[in-house]
Amino acid sequence: MKFLLLSILLLFSQSVCASDSTRVKSQRKIADTVNVVPPPATPAPLFTDIIPQPLSVVKGEERFTINERTAIICDKEVTKAADYLRLYLPLERTKGKKSNSIRLLLNNKLGQEEYTLSIDKNGIEICGGDYGGVFNGIQSLLQLLPHNVYSKTAQLPMEVSYIEVKDAPQYHYRGLLLDVARTFQPVHEVKRVLDYMAYCKLNKFHFHLVDNSAWCIEIKKYPHLAKIGGFRGGDSPLHPIYGRFNQKYGGYYTQEELRDIVAYAAERNIEVIPEIDMPGHSKALGAIHPTILCNYTPDTSCTNGIDNRNVWCVAKESNYALIEDIIREMVEIFPSQYLHIGGDEVQYAQWEPCPDCQRLMKEKGLKSGAQLEQHFLNRVSDILTKYNRKAVVWDEAVDGGLLPKTTLVSGWRGIKQCLNSTANGYPTIIMPASIFYLDQRQALHERGHHYSKGISLKTICDFTFENAGFSSEQRKHIAGIEGAFWGETYLPHINPKGHFSDYLEYMLFPRLFGVAEVAWSSTRRSYDDMMKVLKDNFFYKLQAMSATFRLEPPTIKVENGKIFVSTDDGSKLYYKDIRTNKTHEYKAPLNANMAPFVTFHSRLMTGYSDDMGTAEFYNFAKPKMKLTSSIPFSQKRTAEACESYNGPAYTTRCAKEGDWVEFRFEEPIKVSYIKVATGRKHLHRCLIYKGHIEICYDGKEFVRGGNLYNGFFVLRPRKKAIHALRIVADHISDANNKVIIQPLEIK
Repeated sequence: MKFLLLSILLLFSQSVCASDSTRVKSQRKIADTVNVVPPPATPAPLFTDIIPQPLSVVKGEERFTINERTAIICDKEVTKAADYLRLYLPLERTKGKKSNSIRLLLNNKLGQEEYTLSIDKNGIEICGGDYGGVFNGIQSLLQLLPHNVYSKTAQLPMEVSYIEVKDAPQYHYRGLLLDVARTFQPVHEVKRVLDYMAYCKLNKFHFHLVDNSAWCIEIKKYPHLAKIGGFRGGDSPLHPIYGRFNQKYGGYYTQEELRDIVAYAAERNIEVIPEIDMPGHSKALGAIHPTILCNYTPDTSCTNGIDNRNVWCVAKESNYALIEDIIREMVEIFPSQYLHIGGDEVQYAQWEPCPDCQRLMKEKGLKSGAQLEQHFLNRVSDILTKYNRKAVVWDEAVDGGLLPKTTLVSGWRGIKQCLNSTANGYPTIIMPASIFYLDQRQALHERGHHYSKGISLKTICDFTFENAGFSSEQRKHIAGIEGAFWGETYLPHINPKGHFSDYLEYMLFPRLFGVAEVAWSSTRRSYDDMMKVLKDNFFYKLQAMSATFRLEPPTIKVENGKIFVSTDDGSKLYYKDIRTNKTHEYKAPLNANMAPFVTFHSRLMTGYSDDMGTAEFYNFAKPKMKLTSSIPFSQKRTAEACESYNGPAYTTRCAKEGDWVEFRFEEPIKVSYIKVATGRKHLHRCLIYKGHIEICYDGKEFVRGGNLYNGFFVLRPRKKAIHALRIVADHISDANNKVIIQPLEIK
């Protein structure tokens, strides 16, 4: 029988014990709702598949037994790696013993992060070209052991098959970005992400600490940056956005916490690369430290007086002094040779009314906002050079070619921009949003960002540099691969009574394994092969580490008056009726007349699929109606678009208390379900977050129907005819310059 090893793993480390009780409680909740599948019965199978796929694997027929007398022997340079292994295997570390041992050794004949793993009758030997090589070998060993090793409660003895592995990474930059500015992650959750990275042999942690939404890093010379700028809503000068609108939300990391994160990462062969996004994406900093902004009074008529500017003034010398003060403290925290300084999505129009920036452009002969930005970034790069650091920037920043070729580029906008960057000789991290942004939805009707039709594991597995058009010369300038998780859609999906990381893990797994294999393996599995490894092995390991993961949606067919639903992974099926908002176990085909009202999902261990309906479910009634509002509509996104159910309508300003939006039907309607929504469909932004719904049943008078939740309200009329619906704002809307009105969803 062929056994496949699935890869990855973890749970967090013993240093995170403060969160253990929370995890245990949340896992009890999960266990109450999913069918927990026990691992295969003894004798345990032998696992011989490793993710990412190694260069060479030679399998043996026999087994080595790890027992209480097995010892760990290591070179002194890798003692921390040995201590890491002991988190999973309760063994003693000793000297001199060779038989019945696990030996962790350095071999200068091996390259950077290269390793060999040998298991035979004498025990286990891992040789690495450096600390990273030994650590990578440990990850492969853990993947070969029984699943429950990842629970950190595994009992000895345990068996592992004889094997010879030779392996080395294709790229030495294998990264993951975590955005903590939009959705703050406590330290123990950051460490959980670092553990996941380690299981996948990812080694660069792109720590996005500063953005429009928050400033999350303590700077001792300017303590107000984090103590005030780390929070939004409530009494904060930063207005709420992305969810939790009725409470103060956020947080920041002290320098001591950041040093702890850096040390934790280093033990796991991970370099932490911090990011402070400049000169754009700086609304939080501008709100609490307005001297960074340009010297003019902006027009705030459409934002209820809120100054939404988010771009540093390029002409102020005081700004560069502030930046140097910040960098001086950061380099004491982060030993990485790189510091990410942003450079993306800069709103150049904010410099146009600034007399100082316009004067600087004339003095320097700069012709555009893009060149003015590059002037700014070159000044910041010069400061980094002074502190023996190099800059990382987003790909927009090198479009003009004025930044030095030592600048590392994050190629995010698309393959075209990655091709341009490498063609111009910049070392480039390949991370186009259409392939490697793990905050994107995984299929058309799933949660997540909607900027693509869906980034699935197959999307990632199918990516090749050849098909993307990289020449052999351009490939010389590829620094590596990075996945990214941005936090805009995370906050509303956090269940305060459940597992904080559920949504994050759902979005990472299994796609993170695909990212890891693209970055590591010169010869990779196909999507079908990867799925087989995951189903045979990986799901059990994720269950052992109590990690959430995504299942493929069930197959749904409507035939002969019935709805037939199935899966191919052994998961249990459920359906939800939107008319009652109740969920039931699917035990037999449903009548086809339920198709417009039900969605289906499956659960297996700690995994689940997102809700999926038939094609009929996504079709809505479109009764004729008129849309009016106390707020003027945009000329580009008019009321007519919403009235015809072809798209949302935009207003020309945000809402004030008492503002209203009315949907009046040409004829009264009797329906089962109506969803009224403001804001972007996938994102809690540009919405009326504090308001209520009023319903007109007689054509004249309105009665209160209920309060909006995150900008929307679901009405189940129970056969009463409705003449009109009205959204009424009970407070100013979120800090944007418009409200988006979505077409009604009616069934």
